[in-house]
Amino acid sequence: MKPATAFFCAVLGAAAITGALYLRPPGQVSVTGQGELVFPGLAEQLPDATRVSIIGASGSVLMVRQTDHWSIADRDFYPAQTPKLRQLFAGLADLRLREPRTADPALFARLGVDDPTTKDSTAILVKVENTDGNVLAQVILGHRSLRSQGGLPESVYIRRPGEEQSWLAEGKLAADADPQAWLPRDIISIAHDKIAHVVATRGASRVELAGAGGKFTLVAPPPGKIDDVRVDETGQALENLTLADVKKGELPGTTEGQAVFTTTDGLAITVTVAKDGNAIWASFAATGRGADAYKDLAGWAFQLPEWREASLLPALADIVIAPPAKSSGTK
Repeated sequence: MKPATAFFCAVLGAAAITGALYLRPPGQVSVTGQGELVFPGLAEQLPDATRVSIIGASGSVLMVRQTDHWSIADRDFYPAQTPKLRQLFAGLADLRLREPRTADPALFARLGVDDPTTKDSTAILVKVENTDGNVLAQVILGHRSLRSQGGLPESVYIRRPGEEQSWLAEGKLAADADPQAWLPRDIISIAHDKIAHVVATRGASRVELAGAGGKFTLVAPPPGKIDDVRVDETGQALENLTLADVKKGELPGTTEGQAVFTTTDGLAITVTVAKDGNAIWASFAATGRGADAYKDLAGWAFQLPEWREASLLPALADIVIAPPAKSSGTK
């Protein structure tokens, strides 16, 4: 089975304002299309989808389908979160018209279905296209409807672009116009008990750790008390390492140093850390046994949470606790 086919088979298998009465068309009890799918036949068309655009007042994101995965054009075509994209497609395919609401453009903002490109709008436009540029689905998502009773299906206010009629639609559908929200967060996760050796070099400072069974000791320690917590944090630095952002190419800012983490299996991960303002960036290079599993990290710069700097690239002064200062005089 082709990757794209498998992806959409999974999609098909998945298959704040309360309902303000004054926003419902007065005296209207039914509207053509009520109870129907918002996008009839979309499920069958989704295997042809190649572009997803999500636009809001504060930003936008474009995702495109490549040979075996979806990528984020706004992040140098870094892979997108596949499960989250599946949820979006399933939500669009299952979205069903429930009740008509206002057709007065002056009231659209109250439901969050106004023009999403206008200042202060909370609306989100979602558009799905195929290879030929044909629009398969396009909808403006507004506020989610608060449910007053348990067990009721989720619902959201919507409006199809070019139409004045807004709707309360039934279905679980949410979208985010921030490209960072679509990034897979995980970069590397190597358990600390698999780390045998760490060497971190930062300027003239060199920190060398030896690991055994998940416990770490400082090699050739200088005089003074060792901060065991800081030592362990460095030994655990590659566990559940996640990104904040990503870009293709060289590290931005100024390089701060480099650390090499060697595992008990002979894999070596070299982490180069840079600082751009307050932002921490890192690149990763793998060598040795099992390095192929990390080849996709090559050529990318990853922004990390700022607190990660101290564990990935500690200075010796951070690990050795200075003795208390001696008294300047005696009585």
